[in-house]
Amino acid sequence: MLITLDDQNFEIEIENTKKPVLVDFWMFGCAPCFLLSPILEKLANDYGEKVIFAKANLDAVPLAAQKYGINMAPTVILFKEGKPVSGFIGARPEDEIRKWLEDLLSR
Repeated sequence: MLITLDDQNFEIEIENTKKPVLVDFWMFGCAPCFLLSPILEKLANDYGEKVIFAKANLDAVPLAAQKYGINMAPTVILFKEGKPVSGFIGARPEDEIRKWLEDLLSR
């Protein structure tokens, strides 16, 4: 599942689910964001039963970005029970993201 977040639905979507939510904070014109996007879409297909994947354009989530200290794109954060548990900044290779996600899901 891949959803789009903004400041109106951000807290609702990450808090009102039993599944972890992986949020990709991105911006228009961001080359690393463009590289990361298809990787996350593929992982969303592979892990859709276990994780909700979400995209949040930084221009659409200024309040959430401020709350979670997001000031660079892309920034990826995994939320569990509405709280950030881990994340990374910048584009990463698919195998590295997959390992990171597997490690977090096994906890």
